[in-house]
Amino acid sequence: EAVRIYRQLAQQRPDAFLPDLAMSLNNLAAMLSALGRREEALAMAEEAVRIRRQLAQQRPDAFLPNLAMSLNNLANMLSALGRRDEALAMAEEAVRIRRRLAQQRPEAFLPDLAGSLNNLANMLSALGRREEALPQAEESVRIYRQLAQQRPDAFLPDLARSLMVRGSILSEDRSCEAMDPLAEAIVILTPFFSRLPQAHAALMQAIRDSYLNAAKASGVAPDTALLEPVTAIFERVNPAERP
Repeated sequence: EAVRIYRQLAQQRPDAFLPDLAMSLNNLAAMLSALGRREEALAMAEEAVRIRRQLAQQRPDAFLPNLAMSLNNLANMLSALGRRDEALAMAEEAVRIRRRLAQQRPEAFLPDLAGSLNNLANMLSALGRREEALPQAEESVRIYRQLAQQRPDAFLPDLARSLMVRGSILSEDRSCEAMDPLAEAIVILTPFFSRLPQAHAALMQAIRDSYLNAAKASGVAPDTALLEPVTAIFERVNPAERP
């Protein structure tokens, strides 16, 4: 309904309402994707990119950040449909835009650049281009590490996510090397998971699974002292399930 309203308004006053229409299209795309209606979600995400590309051509300072966000969304939609080469192109464009923005205003746009680098690393890895994916993930780790030194509460969970991406890429070919970044991610995220378990459960589960898979692949015993606090939190939050 929001999309219908903004579409009608944008037809009457495009200068005023096209940005709102693009935002609502992104929201609708996310809702459709969550319901598994991926082709419909893709159409909404593509329209949002077209609108924001047009707006960014007219006013780049105002709309390039939004275009980069929509490109990341579109990349994820394409990847979910198996259209990985197209997804990669969108992710690469998002990184190029955010790198330029971060050079101009690092305090505002470095976090966005790091997020897009993670996305690009995942896209490259999904295509089997892991040697190209790894430097993207490592750059994201460096950026988030720098940001977390300045504002740990804001950026340590993002650093943990980037370490997971790096570890997951390494685990494909170098399982032993993967264990260190994944273990560090668990150490970093555990205090946050303890304070707000529901907010961080999905990320912690993904990191823990990656760590256990890397340990199994490399023939190394998992660090029980590292994992016991995490398991205890999972059991406390949902005693009926054992992660």
